Amino acid sequence: MGDGSKISRRAFGAGAAGLAALGATRASAKPAKPKTIATGKPFILTTWEFGPGANAIGWPMLASGASAIDAVETAINHVELLGDYWVGAGGVPNEVGETTLDAMIMWGPTHDAGAVGCLKRVKRAISVARKVMEETQHSLIVGDDATRFAARMGFTETSLTSVVSQQAWDKWAATGAKTTAFDPEPIASADKLVGHDTVGSIALDAAGNLCVGCSTNGREFKIPGRVGDSPIIGAGAYCDQAVGAAVATGNGDVMMRFLPTYHVVELMRGGMEPQAAAEATIQRIVDAGYQIDGGIAVIRRDGVHGGAKTGWADTPFSYSVQTATGNVTVPVS
Repeated sequence: MGDGSKISRRAFGAGAAGLAALGATRASAKPAKPKTIATGKPFILTTWEFGPGANAIGWPMLASGASAIDAVETAINHVELLGDYWVGAGGVPNEVGETTLDAMIMWGPTHDAGAVGCLKRVKRAISVARKVMEETQHSLIVGDDATRFAARMGFTETSLTSVVSQQAWDKWAATGAKTTAFDPEPIASADKLVGHDTVGSIALDAAGNLCVGCSTNGREFKIPGRVGDSPIIGAGAYCDQAVGAAVATGNGDVMMRFLPTYHVVELMRGGMEPQAAAEATIQRIVDAGYQIDGGIAVIRRDGVHGGAKTGWADTPFSYSVQTATGNVTVPVS
C-alpha cells in the first residue's frame, strides 16, 4: 500500500496550471465564494457478501484516522486474495483458460483515478490501479503492458489459476460450446450469464475525503483481451467529493454503455435522494430493452445510501455499510 496522503504528480500539475490560469484571467474579478462541503462522518460501504468481512478490515483504519484511499485499497485487497471464484486470483477463466483482472480506484478530492484492464499474473489488481493513479499521468493501462507496469512497480508475477478455475475451464472446454460473448445482445431475451462479479468499496475518512474502488476477474469464459466496466471511470465506479459515490456490478458489457455510477452521482447532485437515484439509473437500462443482471449501490457523503438491481431474481444482491454505530447489510430488491 502507498501513503494515503500522497498527491500525484498529475494532481499537482493540474493545480498549479489552474492557479496560473486563474491569476491570468481573473486578476480583477471578484473571488468566488468557496463552496462549503460538510465533512460528514466516516463510513465504508462494500458490495455483495464480501461486505461485512471487507468492512471489518477497512473500518478500524478509518476509525484510527487513516485515509479513505488506504481503507478502500485494503478492503478490496482482502477480497482479491480470498480465492473467490468471481473476484481476484483463482477466479473465472477466460475462453482459453486464463484468469485476468480489472480494477479501478478514484480519489474524490482531485478526481484523480487509476485503472488496469485485463491484468495478468498479478493478484492485487486494485493496488496496481493505485500505482497508475499516484505514479503516472495515465488513468488506464491494459493487458500485458499492465503486467509489465506492475512488475516495474515491484509487484510479483504469479499464476492466477486455481484448481477450481482450471476444473471449471476443463469442464466447459470439454463441451465444445462457444463463449456466450458471441450470443445476440440481451434485448429480446435475457442474457445467459451466471453468477456475479465485482467487489466495490466506498469510504469517507475523518478528513472528509471520499474514495471509491472496484475489482473483478470479469465475465466467465470471456474472449481474451476483453475489458469490462470495472476499470472504466463512471461505469464500474465513480465519486465526486461534493456529492457522493457509487459502485456497479453485473453484466459489465451492457452496464458500461450507460455510465451508471456517473449517472447516479449526477442525479444526487441535482437533488435526488440516493435510493431514488439508484432506481432511476437502473430503470434507464431496463427502459432501453436490456434484460440483464445488474446492480448499483450508492452513498451520499452524508452517509445516506441506497441500491437497485435488475434481474438476479434468485440472487440476493446486497451491500454493507460500516459506521461508528456498527455494520448493516442491506438486501437490494
